[in-house]
Formats: sequence, C-alpha cells, structure tokens
Amino acid sequence: MKLTLFINPEHPADADLARALAEHGEQVRLARELGYDGVAIGHHLSYAGAAWFPPLATLARLAPEADGMGLATCMLLLPLLHPVHVAEQAAFLDVASGGRLTLGIAPGWMEDENAILGLSHRRRLGRFRESHDIIRRLWTEEHVDAAGPNYTLERAQLALRPLKSPRPAFWFGGSVPAAVARAARLSEPELGDSWVASSHLTERTIVEQAQLYRQSLTDLGKPFPAEFPVLRNIVVGPDRETAIRDAAPFLQASYEIFGNWGLFTDVVGAGKAQLDLAELLEGRVIIGSPEDCAAELSALAEATGATRLIARVQWLGMDQRLVLRTIELLANEVVPRI
Repeated sequence: MKLTLFINPEHPADADLARALAEHGEQVRLARELGYDGVAIGHHLSYAGAAWFPPLATLARLAPEADGMGLATCMLLLPLLHPVHVAEQAAFLDVASGGRLTLGIAPGWMEDENAILGLSHRRRLGRFRESHDIIRRLWTEEHVDAAGPNYTLERAQLALRPLKSPRPAFWFGGSVPAAVARAARLSEPELGDSWVASSHLTERTIVEQAQLYRQSLTDLGKPFPAEFPVLRNIVVGPDRETAIRDAAPFLQASYEIFGNWGLFTDVVGAGKAQLDLAELLEGRVIIGSPEDCAAELSALAEATGATRLIARVQWLGMDQRLVLRTIELLANEVVPRI
C-alpha cells in the first residue's frame, strides 16, 4: 500500500499560524524520508473558529519539502473558485511537482461557504460540472469556447500548461450514492482518475460506495483504476488506550466544528448534530497500536481494492509530536504488516 500524507490545514483561530505552517513543512520532510510518495490537502473557508490555510497556495509553499512526491488536493471545493484560476494554478503545481499533480475536486456541502461568497448553494453542482469540463479542456485543447449558465469563455487559451500529458489526474469527492455515480461518469481511469471517499464516512459506507463505484464503471464500460486511493483518519500509538487518550481532545474539537456546520445531520446521516467519542471513533477513525491499525487497513484494502492510503493524521490544535509519531509508526510499523 502506497502512502500519501494528508496535510490538515485546519487550525484554531488564535494559533501561531507561522509556526503551524513550519510544522507542516516538518511533517512533509519526515514523510518523504520515510518513503511516503504523496502529499494531499483539504479545503474549507476560514471562519467560525477555525483558520484554514488555502490549499493551492499551501501546496506551493510545501513543494520544496515534497521534492519528488506527488501533490494533490483532497478535495478542492471547486464551485467556490473560478475554473480558469484553478486551471492555471493547478498547472503551476504540476510544473512545480515535476508532473505529479492530482487535482481532487468536490462540489462541497456547506451552504454557508457559498453564501459568504455570494454564490447559490443550489447551483453548485452545475458550477462543479462546468468547472471540471473547462479545466480539462484548458489543459488539453488549444482554445476553449464555453457558454454555460455559469461560465462563458471565448477562445480561451492557457499558456501555462501542466507537464503531465495529456493532463493531470482528477480525484472526485462525494459522500452520497449520486456523487459516486457522478464520479464514475466523469472518471477516465486510464488517465489516473478515481473517486475518493470522504474521511467522515464510516468504513461500512465506504465499502458499499466503493462497490457502487466499481459497478458504475463496469456499467459504463470503463476499467477500475489501477491505483485506488482511500482517505482515512488514522492515529497510531503504542497501544489503543494511549492512542485514544492522546488524540481524543483534538478529534473532538475538530468534529465539533464540523458538527456545527451540519456534517452529521446534512451529509453523513448520523441523525444528530454531534457525536460522542465512541460514536466518532466507530468506523471513522483507525486508531490503536501498529498491529491494530494494520489489521483494520488490511481488511479495508481487501474489501475496497484500495492501493493507496491518504492518511489524515492531525486535527484541530493537535500536538506536533503526536502527528509525527503517527507519520513514523505508519511507515515503519503499520504498512510493512499489510
């Protein structure tokens, strides 16, 4: 199983953000030394008590530390951004990474983020589809004309092109069956495209949706991706009790904000606004000793066909020593057991 380090750009609003950015650099350097071959980053707007580093700019800052590693967004909330800007900045990241960019994109689920930008939440899926098509065409065609309900282009040309030919791969996000089916329709698996499950979903749901993605590709006459990534929350410690004790405050702080944003009521169908620790850990967090985590990851890989772990190892305000511990144990003690 290949390893991608998920950089969690979410920090307390009163945190020392310069130090937090430097710590992300330290995380990437350690991961690179240990054999991780990718770095990915998430995306939300900075408001309501959490400061989120912007994904594309943060990846550009981390690119020197990630020399030789792939860079990815997982996921960029595409309807919040103009597709021409995304195509250009992503092309630059592909150049900066030596042709190793994967652009992970999702429609997003938070109405407030659209409202802050004066955008219609109800029209986000249309913006998503148009944006994906425009980015793909700007990367592969000489001139692009588009006349959709959201974006209009007339003989648009992107002089800054990606190194990867014919284009960088896309990862598609989505947490409901309709989104998984959409990912299958948009995917060109032979170019490295894939669906990636949200880390907020339970393992049972991920297995079901991975099967749906595979079947949807088959129905469309498309192959299953040669590399199939899975994004998981993971905490590795000397034993399960220690790992839970160390990580619980930070997991709870992070998911309390997500709960306030409507994650558990509007997206994953948990039936209530907030989850207690036991409910939060159940199926959403791989946590424990190296042996515990290896067993869970092996079972997940067997059930889904996953070949790459995108490891989310940090939550709101988490101590750097705990983040580095999981990065190291995952590479040295967990993956060799899978």
